Amino acid sequence: MKPLNWVLLLTVPCVVAHSNDRVPPVFLTHFYVALDSTSYDALRSSPQVAALAAGKENNVVAGNRKWTGFYLYGRQTYMEFFGAQALPADMRPGDTGLGLTVEEVGGVTAIAARLRTIYGERVEVDTTPSTSPTGAIPWFTSTDIKSAGPHAMSTWFMEIDPGFLAAKHPGEPIEHPLSREQYEKWRFLPDRPLDDVVGLTAALDASDATQLATELELVGWSVHRHGKGFVAVGPDVKLTVVPAGARAGIQQVEFRLRQSVPRQKIELGSAKLLLEGTTGRFIFWTRDDSNSGIGCR
Repeated sequence: MKPLNWVLLLTVPCVVAHSNDRVPPVFLTHFYVALDSTSYDALRSSPQVAALAAGKENNVVAGNRKWTGFYLYGRQTYMEFFGAQALPADMRPGDTGLGLTVEEVGGVTAIAARLRTIYGERVEVDTTPSTSPTGAIPWFTSTDIKSAGPHAMSTWFMEIDPGFLAAKHPGEPIEHPLSREQYEKWRFLPDRPLDDVVGLTAALDASDATQLATELELVGWSVHRHGKGFVAVGPDVKLTVVPAGARAGIQQVEFRLRQSVPRQKIELGSAKLLLEGTTGRFIFWTRDDSNSGIGCR
């Protein structure tokens, strides 16, 4: 989740900085989905989900904002789920989000400059802390395009603070402080099947789809428009956007497995987990059940 704005600055040596004339590669880091209470409880208590990946319900504090979510951790990406009974402030059931990241210092600044060529002053850059009983430390810098109303799928670009992992794991070797794999090192369990999220399908209305396609083109993803949707390909991930009907947001995600597993279909309330050899999918809703009321726009 992308928390509320908060300004802190910290710099450390031994990190790669990007050149000002380019945007560094932009990767998927995570997504979030605000589930109904039944689906959230089923997911966090499922033995099949527990066998799939490292999973944990976390209480997170960032500045003056806090939330509780259930997390599944892959090698470089992770999944974030919220339950309707305890949603973060300003979030509604059915809301979803897409977090993208850079692994070079100054990458978010370069992205913000590129976005401003189209969206001007709507582009903002924020810094966010991680807060614990012992104090606050800089966590990440992010940029997104501000809008007057809510979105079915929020999207932002982020850059981990160079000193964050060293502060969280004192005494541990930190070779690549901005890399996703380094960030997940202490949470990823290599003996579990989950490797990484490699695909997402989202339903968006025409204006949101157009904006997102433009954003992704500006940061270097390959975008192929077709009708009212598009397919965008970034490093090791594909995003498919289809027209929204009564419901919008992330419909399903696909992930790669490190080892083959038996074919299974696990019901998780209104959501489903499908495992198919070396791939798997979470299906949160389909067009057939888009009139359920959760997440309607």
